[in-house]
Amino acid sequence: MKRPLLTACLFTLPLVGAACTEAPVGDEEANLPGDIDNSPDGAGGKGDAWDYTNDPARLARNLNYRLAELPRTGKLDQPVWASRYPNAVGKAPVAWSDTYWPTVQGSTNARWNGRSVKSPLEKYDAAFNSAAGCETQPARLCGDTAKADWDQYFTCAGPAATWQMKSFQSLYEQIDGLDNDGDGKKDECDSSDDEGAQGWWGLCHSWTPAALLEPEPQKAVEYQGQRFEVADIKALIITLYDRNEAMMLGGRCNAKTFNPESTTSANDACLDSNAGALHVVMTNFLGINDSALAMDRTASFEVWNQPIVAYNVSQQDQVTATRAMQCVGGTGDRYTYNSSAKELYEVTMSVDYLVEGNASTRPLGMNGYVSTDTFHYILELGSTGKVIGGRYCTDSAEDHPDFLWAPIRVSSSSSGRNPHVKLAEVQKLINLSLETTTPTPPSGNEKTYENTTGAAIPDNAPAGASVDIVVPDTFAFKTLSVSVDIEHTWRGDLRVELLKDGTKVATLHDRTGGSAANLVQTYTYQAAQVGGDAARATWTLKVTDTAARDTGRIRTVKLAFAQ
Repeated sequence: MKRPLLTACLFTLPLVGAACTEAPVGDEEANLPGDIDNSPDGAGGKGDAWDYTNDPARLARNLNYRLAELPRTGKLDQPVWASRYPNAVGKAPVAWSDTYWPTVQGSTNARWNGRSVKSPLEKYDAAFNSAAGCETQPARLCGDTAKADWDQYFTCAGPAATWQMKSFQSLYEQIDGLDNDGDGKKDECDSSDDEGAQGWWGLCHSWTPAALLEPEPQKAVEYQGQRFEVADIKALIITLYDRNEAMMLGGRCNAKTFNPESTTSANDACLDSNAGALHVVMTNFLGINDSALAMDRTASFEVWNQPIVAYNVSQQDQVTATRAMQCVGGTGDRYTYNSSAKELYEVTMSVDYLVEGNASTRPLGMNGYVSTDTFHYILELGSTGKVIGGRYCTDSAEDHPDFLWAPIRVSSSSSGRNPHVKLAEVQKLINLSLETTTPTPPSGNEKTYENTTGAAIPDNAPAGASVDIVVPDTFAFKTLSVSVDIEHTWRGDLRVELLKDGTKVATLHDRTGGSAANLVQTYTYQAAQVGGDAARATWTLKVTDTAARDTGRIRTVKLAFAQ
């Protein structure tokens, strides 16, 4: 039985969402309760007693700090959104994956379902903003002709689509015809350049709270003459969460590289979130309560926000000061980091979190999109058995959450996010998508073809690996489902494409999913999206590994044609 949800602190923090690189910002003047000295230097120690930035009381008041009472396992097993969407309970998962809508691809104004199909924002404009929109969208988001092409687009685009292209992150710098970074070039197509959006920017800071606080749409919705696919509705939800109310624990590290041995404080921006605070918050939010919790899983300057869904403590052993010092990279038989600590525990905790997927016509849910990180640290306990601080061991000193945050709701203000997308209208689409309908029985007119031979995927090679499926039969089809089973140790490296007689007709997967392993998924397309309805052809699945070190193999590919 879960207890009531945690009571929030007296203030909330607006989550500033300028990119996947953004972090929440807080009120540095607030004073928070605590039963230890929370000064930066601790009680005579060197800073492992958490300071203001790392105090768990920032996130909730009624936390349990006694280690003996904190559960060693926990998961988000009841949806946070259940009271607001009771009709979705049992239908939608507790959290869901989605693309982070990369900025360089046009954010939520990307025509993800084919060049002839409107983007989520273009559909929204047509349905809710009385804007017919444009028949076509410029093919490129950078380059010499970009400005003229997009200027023409803005003469017919609706207000939501226009705002996203002109005001979101630095997207407009790629199409404004100006030399924004002073290097003598305009509208470069180099994502490593200082002009425009970086290749890894997007809406992960919006997807993360949306995936925890809103149910996943379950089917397409026809509304006001527009067909909103599952991914379209999710894109609109994520657009709203570009600004959301949240509470933050830990400081953002802005260093591209850092030396953990150069600081004596576990509350340094690149060594927090404090390991003790991490333990208290994780066990309370997911072990005792079903509460939404997220993390920036990268300790350095890049920010990759992920929804947390479970944790497990595999080691929790009381240790001597000598062992604790060895674990954190020190020496001697006296623990020198927090003099208030009366007991020391060595802990290993694994944390499960969702990774990004692709825009899809079907719900993605959680299956196949959960990855795990493991953290190793020393917990410091006071005289009453309460956790009062902690420090990461050397193997986690550069590999731990940079900060934790608790999302609450969409911001009541539209300042800084797309003002032309309204919460009530998007909620209408969510509810319509959750309505129960009788599924259409299969027609029985499905033809399937499969390649089980597979192929090894070369590491970091543009040529990639390809497997062919020759369809010798002549018939027309309405939809094509492509099921792939790809073994790989880092699916965020992969680009997966479908070719028809040597011509690329679809990109199934494009470097999303981060460090999660393997790609087992089905992608469904209308015939017009894959080069027409003639099935007879040589169909090729091409998989390219775009980065070094991780390797894999195409195991099976299956094509299912529905007539």
